[in-house]
Parts: sequence; structure tokens; C-alpha cells
Amino acid sequence: MFDYFYKRPYQLYSLILAFFIIGIAALVLLPKNLFPDANRPQVVVITQVPGATAEVAANTVSKPIEEEIARIAMVRDVSSVNVANFSIVKAEFEYKKGLEAAAVDVANALSIAKGRLPRNVTPAVYTAGDFTLPVDVITLTPAKDANISVADIRKIADSFIKPYLLGNPAIGNVEVFGGYQSAINIEVDPFKAKKYGVDFDKLAKAIFSIDKDTPVGFTKGKDSFYTITYYGERDQIERLKQLPILPNLRLGDIATISWSYQKRTSGYIGNGKEGIALSIQRAPGGSVLAVSKAARAEMKKLAKLYPNIDFSISDTQRDLIETANTNMLEALRDAIIYTLLVIMIFLGNFRAIIAAGLSIPMVFFATMAIIWLTGGELNIVIYTAIILALGMLTDDAVVVLENIERHLNEEHEELQTAIKKGTKEVISPVFAGTLATIAVLFPLMFVGDFPQHIFRPLIETLIIALLVSYFLSITFIPKLSAWLYKNGTGKTRIEQWFEKLYENTIGRLVTPYIGILKFSNGRWWALRRMFLTALVVLTLILSLKNVMPLIGKDVMPPMDTGIIKAQIAFSANENV
Repeated sequence: MFDYFYKRPYQLYSLILAFFIIGIAALVLLPKNLFPDANRPQVVVITQVPGATAEVAANTVSKPIEEEIARIAMVRDVSSVNVANFSIVKAEFEYKKGLEAAAVDVANALSIAKGRLPRNVTPAVYTAGDFTLPVDVITLTPAKDANISVADIRKIADSFIKPYLLGNPAIGNVEVFGGYQSAINIEVDPFKAKKYGVDFDKLAKAIFSIDKDTPVGFTKGKDSFYTITYYGERDQIERLKQLPILPNLRLGDIATISWSYQKRTSGYIGNGKEGIALSIQRAPGGSVLAVSKAARAEMKKLAKLYPNIDFSISDTQRDLIETANTNMLEALRDAIIYTLLVIMIFLGNFRAIIAAGLSIPMVFFATMAIIWLTGGELNIVIYTAIILALGMLTDDAVVVLENIERHLNEEHEELQTAIKKGTKEVISPVFAGTLATIAVLFPLMFVGDFPQHIFRPLIETLIIALLVSYFLSITFIPKLSAWLYKNGTGKTRIEQWFEKLYENTIGRLVTPYIGILKFSNGRWWALRRMFLTALVVLTLILSLKNVMPLIGKDVMPPMDTGIIKAQIAFSANENV
């Protein structure tokens, strides 16, 4: 590889430039999230059970659904939450199952369980994971002096705004919440019903004759009027009015039928105002920042289409992710500066700083390019891997450069000869070191379960960076050396000062180190080395025993996001 690219410098420069340009594009275009999607496949089944208590919902809906889902292969956990009028069943699967396969199997299980469910309920299947967290929450409130209610906004949001947003390919899903769900309210006059001998069994049979799958709820008001909530469409009002209950008796004769909203079990206040909320979600593997940009661009268009509605952002992941990405780039910048400073202190060599200063950004952008070309994303884990790799990246370049300089100073060879011999001498050791590091890291990609999905992108990025670093150290650094040493190997006064500083401080540790090496190679060297190894292992064990209880253990480190969340639980039977 060295000979091939050393004889073809323009091919080498073209390759480096191509990866550099692709890397810059990748830094801008790569999907940016906080962490990689690492949750197991989750499927949620939500069933509306009008008029049912939590206990009824659990026994008649959740239990049959749970029993069927529990039979699915690779299901890990099945649980349910039951409140008045709703059953929510959550199923978690093993990673091998896959999200799409899990959703299909749950849908098939529901078709089997359908016969055991009440006739007027229709379960809805949703996939869940990191991607279901709201990217942005957009609050819709009546504009100042606008003649529009929150209930009207809900109808507009469900019928027009949500489909409009879903038409954008960048947006994965949109959920509307805040109450005021549209429904047909049938207010039955109890006196008229009694006069004609109509009981609620007859009413229910008549209404179900329209569509037995449409949910129906019953509530009783303070004035003894019964309200039947029919979760149908607005165009069914006239049909309901003409619905025959008895011969010569229509539903409209004993009830007032209107297009209104169902009993409120939820509400939303955003930016201090009651309104309707739109939860903007990304697709699995999508970018939070890309989805947020798309949603906000559409929000500006919607604000012009609906001047009576105020659109505002009340919650977002975007600020946190932008801050995290900015902080990691700043940490990367600081790491580069400190790495170059350490090289200067230890080596006192401006040439090594130039070599490292050029190789680090090249490795960074080449790594970005490869991540982009292989369909990856940017997140804190990826940035962390690149920062961790910085120290190892400079090793390869400095080793090659220092060996070339040794050939020039000690062997007194001509420049081109020194470059060729000096590089070829260290190709095998540098490759062995790179391979050894990869061999240590590689098993972490297969530890299984949640840690594997967190460690894999980190290890993959480290391996890419190490291989790119090795390639540059044996191709680009030798060509760079021809320019760095064209005027000889002499050092400036600043370099000499740093060299003396090192010799008078950290360099003093070289003598005891040499003493340890002599001790380990003396008589009975095998026992001596075993003794030194046991001493190091004992020190590590003692340090772990004392340090581990202090630092604690957790899956992920705590993070101060500057966000405060409070949860207040009310009775499931309370109205909003």
C-alpha cells in the first residue's frame, strides 16, 4: 500500500480530498439525534371502550388481548393500563423480532382475539420506541379577537392540519391531543322516551344497526337527560335523525342530535393558553433536527392558511439536541488543542504537531464520510467515539514521522531513502498495534441486549477512525515528511525549550522505568515478571473495590437537561 500510493501522489491527494468534501457534506446532512435508537421493539394496542369502568375494560378487553399477544414468538413482556373508557396493552419484544414483524404479529393476534371482545370496540395498533417521543409540540390556540373556539380548532386539526402535515415525507407521524374530540351527541329526552315506551336496549340496537363497529357511550346529566355519544362522522347526523326506533317513530322525535365533542378526559395548556396540541414524531431512524425543520416550515405555511389560529412551539427536543451537538463539537475542538499541546510538551517537535494537526481533521471528515455512506447518524455516542480515538489517531502519525527523523539524524540517509526505509520499518508494528486495539474493542459489538445497541455505533466509529488513521499514517504522512524535512531536522529555540522542559520534568520518570525493565529482564526473569504482573493486578482490584461503591452503577449517565417535569395523577373518572 505504501509503495503504491507513494508513487501515485495525485491519486492519493484526490482520494483524501474526495473524502474530505464528502465528510463536510456528511457533517451537515447526517441525521442528528441525542442517542442511537436502542429500545426494544414495542407495540401498543389502544382500545376505546365507551362507558366501561377500568375493571370492565381490563376483564373484557385487556385480558383477551394480552392472552393472544403472549402466544407470539419472542415476546418479552406484556402489560396493560386500564382506565375508564380505555384499555392500553403494551407488548415488548426481543431485538431479533424487529419492529415491523412485531406489529404484523400483534395485528394477527388481534384478529384472533376479536371474537372475544365486545362488539362495539375496535383496537388500534401503534408502534413505539425512541422515535415516538415528540420532536416538537405545536400548540394551536384561538387568535386574538378571532371568533373560533378550541373545539372548532380540534375539528380543523383532525380534519385538515394533521393530514396536511402527514403529506410531508420528512414527518413520521402526527398525534392530536387536548380533548374536544369530535363526536355526535344524541340527547335523549327521558319523558318522550317513556311516553313512547322506548328503553335504551331498543335505542342501542337501532344505533348499532348503522355500524356495529362504531363505539357508543352513554352518560346521564343532572337534568336526567341521557346523552348518547356516537363516535361517527358528521354526515351521519341526518341519517341518525331519520333512524326508525318504532313504527312511525324516528330517533329525532325523542332526541336532539348535534355535532359536538365527546366527554373530555384530556386537556392541554401550552405557553399559558388552553389549546390543541400537535405532537410531531419522526419515523424510526429519522433525524430529530430534519423533522423539526420540516414541521416548522409547514407551521409557517399553516399560519397563513388559518389566520384565526395561533401556532406556537410549546415543547421541543430540538434545543437539547442542538446544544448537545454544539457541546460535543466544542469538546472535539478542545481535545484537538490539548492533544497537540501534549505532543509539543512530550516531543518538542513542530513537525509532529503539523502532522497530527493535519491528520486529525482528515481522519474526522473521512470517518464522517464513511458513516454517511453506510447510512449512519450523528449522536453523542458517535462524537464520543471520535474524541476517544483522538489519542490513538496521533500515535500512528507520530510514530512514522519520528522514525523518518531517526533515519535522517542517526543513519544520515538521504531524504527519500529515509522516508521509504523509515516508513517501511514501522508499517508492521503500526498495523499490529491497530489490529490489537480493534481486537480488544471488537467483542463489545456483540455483548448482546441493550449494551450492544449502545456500544456498537461507538465501537464501529472507533474502528473506522483507527483504520483511516493507519491508512493516512503510511500514505499521507510520508509524502508530508518530504516537505517537512526538506530543510533538514534542525529545531527552533521554542522546540528546544519544550524539549528541556520535558527532560527536567516528566522525562525524569524514564530512569525508574528503565530500572523496572532491567529488573524484569534479570535472573529468574519469569518469576520477576509474574511478580510485577501480580502487583499491577492487585492494585487494580484494590482500586476497583474502593472506587466502584463510590461512583455507583447505572445504564446511562445522568444528564442535566435544564428541563423540569411534574406529574399529577387524578382519578380516571374526573372530567377536564
